[in-house]
Amino acid sequence: MPKAEYRVPEFTLEQRADVALQMLVPLSDRKWGQVTELARRYSVSRALLYKMQDRVREAIVDALLPRDAGLPAQNVAFLPMLTGSVRDIRLGLNLILSVARSVGCISETLTAGEQAVAHNPGLTVPLPVLGEADEIFQERNPCLTLVDGRSFLVLSLTPAESRDGTTWGVTYLDLVERGIQFHDLACDGGTGLRAGVRETELVIPLRPDLFHILRDVHRLTRRLEGAAYKVIENAERARRADLEARGLIRRRGRRLKVKVPLPQAEVEEAKAIEVFDNWCWLLGEVRLALEPITPAHGIVSVAETKATVETAVGLLKELNHPDIMAFADDLQEKIPELLAPLEWLEQQLMPMLTDLDADAQAFIIWTWQHRQALNLEIDTDIPEDLRSVVRTAWNILGLFHRSSSLAESLHSWLRSYLQIHRGMPKWLLPLLQLFWNHHKFERGRRADSSPLELAGVADALSLAAVLDQLFCPSLSAQPA
Repeated sequence: MPKAEYRVPEFTLEQRADVALQMLVPLSDRKWGQVTELARRYSVSRALLYKMQDRVREAIVDALLPRDAGLPAQNVAFLPMLTGSVRDIRLGLNLILSVARSVGCISETLTAGEQAVAHNPGLTVPLPVLGEADEIFQERNPCLTLVDGRSFLVLSLTPAESRDGTTWGVTYLDLVERGIQFHDLACDGGTGLRAGVRETELVIPLRPDLFHILRDVHRLTRRLEGAAYKVIENAERARRADLEARGLIRRRGRRLKVKVPLPQAEVEEAKAIEVFDNWCWLLGEVRLALEPITPAHGIVSVAETKATVETAVGLLKELNHPDIMAFADDLQEKIPELLAPLEWLEQQLMPMLTDLDADAQAFIIWTWQHRQALNLEIDTDIPEDLRSVVRTAWNILGLFHRSSSLAESLHSWLRSYLQIHRGMPKWLLPLLQLFWNHHKFERGRRADSSPLELAGVADALSLAAVLDQLFCPSLSAQPA
């Protein structure tokens, strides 16, 4: 008697899914004889079909049941104890993902960092990069970071023994030799960042980092505000003490003690309020003058900006406050560098916009400012006679750059990894750079694109594909 075959090789997964969906149709809506027809078509029993119906219904109900959010409490309690060692990675995989891996397997996988070291230098970018240079430290050891301000591509993430001009100069030269073209380089006041450009004699326009300047401004604003509130409190206390001494108000307990007499307190109060108000006003004028686009959607005049900033610097010094005077001196030294990107923008745009009327110029600038919110496309949303000018103007405006805030944002992402590993292992930073450059952003104006794609790299590999090359080179080499 032939042996019964309990498996039907012709009954594929797609067919099973289609049958299960048909079996879930309510009996009142199902045509007569459908189950018998399905059993005949796929050479299976009716009992198997009803069994599939019950299992699919149970799976759907189980998937829709409410569950506790997040990881189990015991797993969360163990997470702070994991330091990133091979054995802790093994323990974490077991606790969180219920995946068992040997120490040897994990150790071999970590060698992907060495492969990333060889992979990252092959990175080439066809578009000029808006360089952002900065340093991050872990246990007093510097890491040199270079990011493209256009695409958020990590160009260099290198642990170094020093952060002097020579070390940075070698980093710049390596990138230039790899074909990286710098449109400009924004950095803070770090001496090594700028000295590296000078020592290598590279023609890279330097931009002062507006991000750090504004951060220092906010810190000084908070100090001035705190000092103003303190003298206001002293003056208010002196007023209450004066009223109490004259018998106009009564209070329990001892009489109020004042730090300074009322006349002096009122003078200090008026001076502190005046200094703070004038500081905020002048700072607002400087910030508005440095904007590349005016409120009327025009390109700012560099001559007017220079005059405004110089006037504001002079008035800041007249406030006769030591911290404000120090800031004004520093701002005065940076005026040429602050004006440099505005001068470049004016030189590039004005010859092109001169032949257009004021309304057309404002329209081009306005569309640039709102292109993402309105999802504008030049070929469909812009009048045909302006498309060529708009395309060129948008490209020029996209190259306006004067901040290293993206490098700072990358550092905030790196910090947790450096703290977990309590240092910078040789394999860690190259692997993080590889991951960052190939991952797709989940939200924001860069959503659904990787840094490599935004940088103009054709046929950029996905993160999964590049990881397959590192971990399973034999599989990735097979034809699709």
